[in-house]
Order: sequence, then C-alpha cells, then structure tokens
Amino acid sequence: MLQPLKLLSTSVVEKLLQTRSENLNRYSAGDFLDLEKNSGWAIETKVARWDPEIVHKLIPESSPEAELRNSRLIYEGLEGMTPALARDERIWARLCHVECLDYSRARWLRKSESLDNQVRLHFFAHGLPGCRDDNAIGRLWWNGHVARLASPGNLDLGLERLLARANIRLQIIDRADTAFRQPLIEGIVRLLGDQWFSVDDAAVADFMYEVNKRSGGIVFEALPSEEIDAHLAQCLNVAKERRTPSFTKNS
Repeated sequence: MLQPLKLLSTSVVEKLLQTRSENLNRYSAGDFLDLEKNSGWAIETKVARWDPEIVHKLIPESSPEAELRNSRLIYEGLEGMTPALARDERIWARLCHVECLDYSRARWLRKSESLDNQVRLHFFAHGLPGCRDDNAIGRLWWNGHVARLASPGNLDLGLERLLARANIRLQIIDRADTAFRQPLIEGIVRLLGDQWFSVDDAAVADFMYEVNKRSGGIVFEALPSEEIDAHLAQCLNVAKERRTPSFTKNS
C-alpha cells in the first residue's frame, strides 16, 4: 500500500550531522526509532508516495547486479519523485536514518574505513553531488533517473551499461554537464555496448576525455541521433588509437 514519503526538518538534519560522532553506536548497530517520535522527523511530502515494503527487497551488496536491482526498485518504487525533489537532502537523510537504515548500514559502513566519514557521506546528502553520488538511497534513484534518460525504452539496459563498472558511473553520471543532456547520454549509452569499454576502468575515462575535448559548442539537442552517433564514434576511435596504436578505426 502506497504511503506518503516522509522527510526530516532542516533542523533535525543539521543536528544529526553535528552529533553524528555521538551516535556512532546507533549507526553501527542500533537505530533512531526513539528520536523518530520527536517533532521534525516525519514531515510528509505532498507529491511523492512509496510502498515501504520495497526496503526488504534491497540487496546490501556492491556488485553491479545488486546495484542494478536496487536502483530499479528505488527508482520505480518512489512514485511522484522528481529531479527537483530528489535534490532535497531531507528526504534521503530520513530514509537512511529510519526506513532504510539496515540496508544503508550493511551496504556502506565498513570496519576498515572511518565510521564517522562513512556516515557523513552515505547517510546525509549535501548538495547535488551528495544526493546523486554519495547518499545510500539517493544514488539509487539517480541511477534510475539517468538510466531512463539514457535509455527511455529499456530501463534495465540503461542501468546495465551505466553500472557495468564503477568508473563508468563516475565518468558519466557524476558529470552534470553530461548526465542531464539527454541526446548526448543516449548516444553514449548506445556506444557503451562496444566491448572495448570492458577492457579496464581507464577505457571510459579515455573516451570521455575525447568527448569533452571534441564536443565544445555542439548543440546535441538540435542534432539527429545519427549525427550524434557518428560524432561519438569518432571520439571512440581516437581514444582507441591513442591507447593502442594498432587499433584500426573499424575495430
């Protein structure tokens, strides 16, 4: 049954951030249910709804398969969510501290790293980069959003190609000038089917370097997909030749 999505007040988020070192035991093994009863912890949004049961379907693993499944669940499960609303730290902080605490903890709190720093990065969401790239739940919604832009007719294909390697997400989704230009990212995702991108993590970085270098002033929104594909194919060929001189332009 769908329920209104809840968010924290700004003052609650600020206090949680300031006192996070005092609450490390809550993050690592406890919960915030006693605090959740206080004012400012359950402000209902007017536009977004969801079924809290999807939380039990999230897989706290770092594999591309788990990331794809989790991204689909969150993106499709948050009905009425918009890019503007998805920039609001209060939503993602609420989910990470209450409904999705177990998942967020299992997925992101690693004993080998600073617990305080992991909490700051993955349980809060400062600015667009924090919402889109770092927050345990926010990043999943943004994965789905960008994948939908990149592959309107096939969400799973978009997710599969964007999440195949961590560096592909880093080079594409983390770049606001690329991720939010639909014709460009559609073309890039079509090209990601090339097996060359599976060689290593540096491949997509070399390709994106050429895209950035050669795309200045191009209004992709005014070009047909065939011209975009031709331009990106040229960028890919140059990247291949620069890394491996023996590559031919038809490889």
